[in-house]
Amino acid sequence: MALHDVVGALRRLLAWRPARRRAWSVGTTEVADARRLADAERAAGGVPEGCTWLDERTVEDVDLPLVFRTIDRTATPTGAQALWRWLAAPAIRIDVLAARERSLARFAADPGLRDRAREALAGQATSDAPHLPRLLWEPSPRPLRTGGFAALAGALVMLGVLAAWWPPLVLGCVVLLIANVLIDDWASLRLARQGHALEVLSQVLGSAARVLERGVVRDAAIASDLAVFARLRKRIGWLGVRDPFGLADLLRAGFLLRLLLLGRWMRVVERERDRLRRLVLWLGELDALVSIASLRAERSDTRLPQLSAGAGRIAARGIVHPAITGAVGNDLVLDAGLLVTGSNMSGKSTFLRAIAINAICAQSIHTTFGTWQASLFRVFAVMRVTDATAEGMSTYAVEVAAIGKLVKAVVQRDHELPSLLVIDEPFSGTNPALRVPIVVSVLDYLGERDIAIAATHDLDVAAEVDARFTRGYFCEPDDGTGQFDRKLRPGVAPTSNALALLVRAGYPQAIVAAVERACLSHGVDVTETVRSWMPTAVPPLP
Repeated sequence: MALHDVVGALRRLLAWRPARRRAWSVGTTEVADARRLADAERAAGGVPEGCTWLDERTVEDVDLPLVFRTIDRTATPTGAQALWRWLAAPAIRIDVLAARERSLARFAADPGLRDRAREALAGQATSDAPHLPRLLWEPSPRPLRTGGFAALAGALVMLGVLAAWWPPLVLGCVVLLIANVLIDDWASLRLARQGHALEVLSQVLGSAARVLERGVVRDAAIASDLAVFARLRKRIGWLGVRDPFGLADLLRAGFLLRLLLLGRWMRVVERERDRLRRLVLWLGELDALVSIASLRAERSDTRLPQLSAGAGRIAARGIVHPAITGAVGNDLVLDAGLLVTGSNMSGKSTFLRAIAINAICAQSIHTTFGTWQASLFRVFAVMRVTDATAEGMSTYAVEVAAIGKLVKAVVQRDHELPSLLVIDEPFSGTNPALRVPIVVSVLDYLGERDIAIAATHDLDVAAEVDARFTRGYFCEPDDGTGQFDRKLRPGVAPTSNALALLVRAGYPQAIVAAVERACLSHGVDVTETVRSWMPTAVPPLP
């Protein structure tokens, strides 16, 4: 038992020593945690100044979470949340991006400054990511009424004073102290989330103060806001004070100080929500700036976009999908729509995503992956459509609703910016007799004033869509290697590899032959296409 007591005392002493702040590491925040701030802000009806939210389908269909994981170099969950907020709400004003670039350029030019910033930011645990969005952006919980707690704490003090005159009252003090400890324990369990959120807030305010003290940046307005909360930050820190004998915890619980102070501080937070949001976003955006500056230093394919207001146009060179290693760059010049054809797996969908992603990145992190000269856009995408079984909607019904939102956005025209509309295989859920005229009519309508970019296997669509649309295609794989070159060419795809893929997958010869005969009956000879596409490694057929 003596050894057990010694070990316990040593553990308490080690716990009592001031903890060292965590060393910084980057890119550790999960997408679900990074989204919390933007999702809470959006649910509350907020919109970042000079920006507009992407719709949820666009976020998922262009694989924005994958893009976030690729570019994230933030050192704190708050920084990751600010970075996601930028991506999910691209700027629609040049001045917003110009101000962001001025801050970015300073960190991009000075690696030492980036390291100093991260040293000042270090200390926030990834597990703390949910707390500040809940505290500052989600609806406030019912205020904590502390009148009863104050009465109990006052009664304990009064009994203690009277016990000096009449010792039997010591028994009453002990009973009331035990009762208060039990109340504190019961209430603290139910208020643990708010209490820990306040501690996280104190850490973030401390990081902001370190950033200013170390001269990483200078901001008089932020320094003034921090001064308002200087006393609050110190008092919140008192909640974490420990001693080897547990006396601090006993005093806090016995006099219900934790509950009294928590109620008071929550009222301060509610009153100063706007100022606290501003401080948290400032610190998070500082981390996001360092992250993007580091990304530019690491990747040789990053470029500064050249953006302008006015009619829709794109002039891009060597643009790639940032999440694909060794991606092949493509060039593009548009002032109207684009229709892309080509074989399966040739790169159509990836190319469409690369366009949308670079447009979003140009207007959010002011960094693109390849040269990008374009107008400001509002970006919409419909690229991954499946049926909604729970809602009783077929694939076609879901697609009609999704593309209908694009049509509505074009019709409403509640903004001055052109739209960039990216659609993969539109209306694929219905029969060809109806699909071709529907696709042609919708694309012609969407492309009247905006830039619509679509990919399709229907060569009839390419033949009938309006002449305003540029035609481009991805060709068949090389005969020798069987590899696609992923390069966009002008014109319409002359062949398709759909039947060749059946052969490669080992479909019975009877099926392949039946398809060939059916195509011949319509005047289309696919036999040579299948043979030329297939390399030597064709599986034997039964």
